[in-house]
Amino acid sequence: MNSLEIQPINTPTVSNEDILNLPNLPSNPQPSSQGTYDQINELFSNQDEQEKTIREAREILGDSVKDLADSQVYDLVTEVQFLVDSWLEDFERDVFDGKTLDEIIGG
Repeated sequence: MNSLEIQPINTPTVSNEDILNLPNLPSNPQPSSQGTYDQINELFSNQDEQEKTIREAREILGDSVKDLADSQVYDLVTEVQFLVDSWLEDFERDVFDGKTLDEIIGG
């Protein structure tokens, strides 16, 4: 065989009927405009909440965070909040015989 000869490629043949009969495809797909609208609102709501958190943290921490990017300030707030929540839970368990206030109130 000459090195310049082109070898035929064995590709499977797919018909339109094969494509239309694929499993798990909805028979009559409808766009989910309400779902999309809700997702966009949730995204902007979360973004507004995050920006508010960053703004409040910058006001409270002042010059100590002036050189940090917004993402770093938000990460710092998130980490401190996690520590506070876990320390509070540990304290509640010590005070209330191994239960948290939520567990006591909830039953």
